[in-house]
Amino acid sequence: MAKYLQTDDPRFVRDVDSKALLNTDLNALQRHRSEREYFQNQQNDINILKNQVHELSSLREEMIELKVLLKKNTSKSEI
Repeated sequence: MAKYLQTDDPRFVRDVDSKALLNTDLNALQRHRSEREYFQNQQNDINILKNQVHELSSLREEMIELKVLLKKNTSKSEI
């Protein structure tokens, strides 16, 4: 079982076995987890938008190709 010693700063304790300095501020931990989740959601939204832009660019290129083919086809039929 882990044993802890209180440090001068009440937000921290020292693990006797590993000598690790541990933060005991549960509010800070919750804030950190909330911020991490928020930024992960933001990154997911950015990735979704990047994919959508890529799909739209591909569709635009296909439309341009179709337009060129239609122009060629109509110009041949006029001759």
